Amino acid sequence: MKKTVCLISSLWVVVTLLGITSCHSNDLYDMNQYEKYLDLNSPVDSIDIRHQWVLSAQHLYRITANTGKNIKVAMILSDNPLANSTVSVLNQTTISDGGTVSLPVTTPVTQTILYAALVDQDGKYYVTQFPVTQTDVDFKSSSFGFPSGLTLKPQTYTFVFEENYPLAGDYDYNDLVVRMGIDKHPDNPKQITLDVTLQAVGCTHQIAGLVRLLNCTYNDIESVTTADGKTFDDNLPNGSKELLNNTTTFRSGQKGTEAIITLFNDAHWAMNSSQEVTENSGTIYKRKYYNTSISSTEDFENRPYATQKYIITFKDAEKAKNFTLEQLDPFIVAFYNSGRYETHLDNYKAAQVIYPYQVEYRIDKTLPWALMIPVERFCYPLEGIQIGFRKLTQTGVYAMFGAYVTRRHSFGEWVEDCESNLDWYNYPTDENDVWIF
Repeated sequence: MKKTVCLISSLWVVVTLLGITSCHSNDLYDMNQYEKYLDLNSPVDSIDIRHQWVLSAQHLYRITANTGKNIKVAMILSDNPLANSTVSVLNQTTISDGGTVSLPVTTPVTQTILYAALVDQDGKYYVTQFPVTQTDVDFKSSSFGFPSGLTLKPQTYTFVFEENYPLAGDYDYNDLVVRMGIDKHPDNPKQITLDVTLQAVGCTHQIAGLVRLLNCTYNDIESVTTADGKTFDDNLPNGSKELLNNTTTFRSGQKGTEAIITLFNDAHWAMNSSQEVTENSGTIYKRKYYNTSISSTEDFENRPYATQKYIITFKDAEKAKNFTLEQLDPFIVAFYNSGRYETHLDNYKAAQVIYPYQVEYRIDKTLPWALMIPVERFCYPLEGIQIGFRKLTQTGVYAMFGAYVTRRHSFGEWVEDCESNLDWYNYPTDENDVWIF
């Protein structure tokens, strides 16, 4: 089913339930009817009221360089660099012989084992394995050697969005799919690189993308630049410039203190800026669904992912060292009801960073409009495939279908119990229902 059909249906329901008679007011919510509308559209019967919709965990490790000579760098790694050709760097910093440093990291909540490494001036690695629950890490028992053909990658998470907040979505979580990774620079301790990959756009109207840097302020940042001097907004058509009131790469928000990076004004343009533009017509260009279908058609097109690197220079090296993926608040902005609405991860859904708007929030939980998936290669649902439907039928049997309903790895069962099925995102039901890398 195309998203346009789903949206028309949802709009009819919300107009009927909420009694909306004008498109020029933002204060139109009957809260009781709004809750009924969200419940009606939810693909899951019950939601665990404890839910924070978090699949990652934060840790702090104290590392002591008590082996080797001329040690230069300490790292926390996803895998053993002496046994694997590709390893993700969760965090790293400079260190000297006998020194001690503290490194914060984020991991999937299901992660049980990590690796720490010391690297000397000749590129020799001293590696130790440790459980994630251990807080002090030393190298009294370690392996050492020179890695062969090692590729170090920045740790990367995937962020998926439903774009029609505050309306209920169709819960395929592919309206915007973006990956973000953080790369540290031990030789420049005040600098980090934010790697951004725009992977999919599963809607046909304009979406802007931004990211707020948490636990720091606008004045904590010296500068934000792109590695190649270009942006996703290069040559942006005039018709796409109305959604954001400020399109500079680094900006503050309503309060003047937030540190915000503008990723793109128009997700469709960011993925396909080579298309023909007709400025005089009502439509800037044909907006298609990008990378949400196995085959290309008139409305669906498979395109290369769009990438950009943002070099963030902090004024304080300690803030740069302590910055992890948990300090990212990526959010999208779209037009709704003659206003501009932001869609955030659930923990920040009331933030209203750059625009004020009127909306009431449920006291209890609903499905979120955005999720952070703590892996780089999340196989998100294709267009029209719900992420996971689970509802009890009159016969006492659960009706289950969707992209992630595998037994013991079910999205719906995670929704019902926030402590179970925590690795559901690794087990798609059918490869024909998801985007495969």
